[in-house]
Amino acid sequence: MIRKCLAAALSCVIMLSVSLSPGAAEIEDAATGANTQAAIVAADYAEVGGTLEPEETLPSAYSSADEGFTTPVRSQKYNTCWVYSSTASMESLMLKIRYPSQHLSTMHMNYWGCTLENGNGWQRAYTAAGYPYIALGYLTSFGCIPDNVFDENKTTADYAAMKDTIYPYQAADSVIYLNGSDRDTIKTAIQTYGGVVGNFHYDAATLNMATSAYYYDTPGLTTAQLNGHAIEIVGWDDNYAVNNFVEGHQPSAAGAWLCKNSWGTSWGRDGYFRISYEDLYLFDTRFGPSYAIMSSTPMTANSMIRQNENFGSTYEFNYIQKLRPNMKKMTYANVFDFSDGYDHIDKVVFESTSEGSSYTVYYIPVDSDGAPVTDTSRWMLLAQGVIDHQGYISANTYGFTPSDQKGSIGIQIEKNNTNTSDITIGSDEWLTVGSRYLFKPDSTYGQSYLIGYKTEAMDVMDFYKNSLEDEIGGTFVIKAYCSNDDKEGDVDRDGDFTILDVTLAQRYLANLMPLDDEQLRFADFDNNSHFDSIDVTLMQRRLAHL
Repeated sequence: MIRKCLAAALSCVIMLSVSLSPGAAEIEDAATGANTQAAIVAADYAEVGGTLEPEETLPSAYSSADEGFTTPVRSQKYNTCWVYSSTASMESLMLKIRYPSQHLSTMHMNYWGCTLENGNGWQRAYTAAGYPYIALGYLTSFGCIPDNVFDENKTTADYAAMKDTIYPYQAADSVIYLNGSDRDTIKTAIQTYGGVVGNFHYDAATLNMATSAYYYDTPGLTTAQLNGHAIEIVGWDDNYAVNNFVEGHQPSAAGAWLCKNSWGTSWGRDGYFRISYEDLYLFDTRFGPSYAIMSSTPMTANSMIRQNENFGSTYEFNYIQKLRPNMKKMTYANVFDFSDGYDHIDKVVFESTSEGSSYTVYYIPVDSDGAPVTDTSRWMLLAQGVIDHQGYISANTYGFTPSDQKGSIGIQIEKNNTNTSDITIGSDEWLTVGSRYLFKPDSTYGQSYLIGYKTEAMDVMDFYKNSLEDEIGGTFVIKAYCSNDDKEGDVDRDGDFTILDVTLAQRYLANLMPLDDEQLRFADFDNNSHFDSIDVTLMQRRLAHL
């Protein structure tokens, strides 16, 4: 069971009578050096994170590494601790759900999180430090791929050449932002999901090299002084003795987290170290949210993530309750084109920090202008529930297939009967530090709409322009996981799965004919990034309806 805690956006928004500041997404960050291993950039984020209530008594000590839920320690390239910690967490989840153990590509995420050719996206080079929101955006918007598909030696030129032919094999569909001040919450997340991505301020002077125990106890560091580092937290020990820490910098009580680092196995104890429960900057919200990946969706040749933004949530669209505090509910909608055949909507994923509020997922037809209709009698209920955690929420829609080639997915969020819940949704809104952009979206008209703010559906770009004097805007984080059953196994790419596709696969295994990369992707029936005789057997069983 998850209980309500804090809910906030990236930074505070200042209300100006009837309009809001156009600099709503301006934050102040630390000048993290590009030559440091500790490279998660700190910023003046507001607090965010919910709590988890354990279903049973937690043990005094636990280790996902000892339980077999961690992959081997790696040594990060560049300032990419945020990449290695997030992929390690995804790998731990895969092991928890009994997926084959393998390293995920780190360089693909790193290059993905750089400035796009059109100048938009994250405003960073691949050697620069990063933010946790880049990793969260990658895992929920693209997914992940095995390291053997795009390994650490790949270059930016390789990324450019391969980006249209590389497909994900898993995508994170549910992520929880965690309240790091609640120790049982972190423990529960580790035990349930394998690991937690956390961040802390690193200063080598307070690391006991002999015991690999770390504790930083100097209070009052400003954001600019923080030297952030991201790690996967994989265990704990309530009885870890204080004398393990540097003399003169020892906590008042026993207890420490077990952390998997990304500085190689020669650092720490085979790449692991302990950090005190009392460390002053572990889980500091200026590093962004600490989080756990709760579930993922296998991505096959017959599936795709339909989305109008490709970056995930960078900001919480919390303007409605500031402009109209008495509003109890709001519907946010993204318009999609389903004409490509991937029209079975299996689940809908959205981001929100409105923990405790109710949500309802609708399929909403569009009018002749392409805007969602406001006549609720034409809306189709797909799913509903309560937002039980802050982060990314996944709602099963069980293959609903719209009859229209174009339509919209609406997320209606409604307050509960208390004053603690709200009606926010994530958006990929721009971010700045002073006059410098950290992130620039690809937002355009006709993608996202507000329903219930005015009589007709309102394009969110008009809302940004008219209410915020903002020409850049953002797009709602509403994703539809769609499939096309006719595509699976379609090796010859003719639109149908037939005995000819099985024959082509068999001839390839017998070294009688070649298959290109795309054909091999569709032949990989079990979606393990490797085509072999097992895939042929699965193809034959499907043809025989077994």
